[in-house]
Amino acid sequence: MEILALQTNEARVRFPAGAAYFAGHFPGQPIVPGVVLIDAAVQVAARATGRPLRLLRLAHAKFVRAVGPDQEAVLSFAIAPDPERAERLKISGKWSQGETKVAEMLFTAADEGGSHGP
Repeated sequence: MEILALQTNEARVRFPAGAAYFAGHFPGQPIVPGVVLIDAAVQVAARATGRPLRLLRLAHAKFVRAVGPDQEAVLSFAIAPDPERAERLKISGKWSQGETKVAEMLFTAADEGGSHGP
């Protein structure tokens, strides 16, 4: 995953054809696995906040369109403090290609070295 551009609440990302996850997902018609889109959203949030983040909880994820090798996608996202635990962040994101929605997700993340578990 390569972050091509990052603005306040939006990132443009490319998924290089040579990435290992394309090898088995799926032979002959490779697509970016959903877990890679989730991980990419966590990485974008980490870059946007300047904090090394890790995924704690995936509350919602819906995938409606595939992203292929060397394709770009845009992640529109919002980051807010978790009202219950200040050290955690609530992040919502929507992946799209042009006007077409690819995926949406809502997750909780915390600093890489923070406390473990929900």
